[in-house]
Amino acid sequence: MNLFRLICTVVLFGFLSSCEDDPFRVDYSSVPAPFVTEGTERVELPSGLVYYVVEEGVGSQEVVIRDRVLIYYTGRNSEGAIFDSSYENGNEIPRNNNVTDFNAGFTEGLIGMKTGEKRVFVIPPELGYGDVEGHSLQEETITFDVELVAILL
Repeated sequence: MNLFRLICTVVLFGFLSSCEDDPFRVDYSSVPAPFVTEGTERVELPSGLVYYVVEEGVGSQEVVIRDRVLIYYTGRNSEGAIFDSSYENGNEIPRNNNVTDFNAGFTEGLIGMKTGEKRVFVIPPELGYGDVEGHSLQEETITFDVELVAILL
């Protein structure tokens, strides 16, 4: 039985190492360029969250804390490197999440958005990953480009 496991492990390792691409690498090649904030409305909230309204939304319905939303998003660290995106690996389907599924800054930035609205969230560490000990983004101010596709009730 141990010999069988060893053979399977060697075969699997050989297969994976013969692949040209890293099978565990996340592909961000389909992520759109960062939203441009120059000339847009800047909003700073008492919590420290800053957001820019890149494109106004439509309709009278606004996101509230209890909602589910369909969104596209891309998160970048302070150097501009992508660390998360709804577009990863060529995905073109918006994410379906509860407003509260995200860090505090992201959640706060979603509140008040309307369908079709695009914002850039600038999230300080204390509203991002500052309380997650050992997280690679613990001390960083991060940004998210967010497009609200729909509010689901």
